[in-house]
Amino acid sequence: MMDDALLLDRLVALLHDTGLREIEFEEGDIHIRLVKDGDGGVRPQASAAPVSGTAPKPVVPGDHAIVAGLTGTFYRASSPDALPFVEIGDRVEEGQTVGLLEAMKMLNPIEADRAGRVTQILADDGALVTRGAPLIRLAPDDAP
Repeated sequence: MMDDALLLDRLVALLHDTGLREIEFEEGDIHIRLVKDGDGGVRPQASAAPVSGTAPKPVVPGDHAIVAGLTGTFYRASSPDALPFVEIGDRVEEGQTVGLLEAMKMLNPIEADRAGRVTQILADDGALVTRGAPLIRLAPDDAP
């Protein structure tokens, strides 16, 4: 992989040389998003935390993952001062909000698509997650 500064320089040059308004690059744990401002300058889109790199634990048969519906920033609580929507061990109902996903400056609720008990929280608070990434793992109600 090329030097990070060289990569950034090449991405900025590509953005300036094309009619693109924004460009995004992701490889491994590197994620860069550049957006042209109204004056034609380029600014990085700040991310609160790096792409989540938490290694998932082995999947237990019957477990279910709640996944990100789109790419964005995952939040476990409604504000920095609020308690998380769910913690490991909590029981959730279908339709219950378990997190928020910020995409295009809009907060989108992440709802449990089935009932169960939270066994893992796979994405860090403030992590950039991609569409389809598992966020929270649930065990069925009848699991030990």
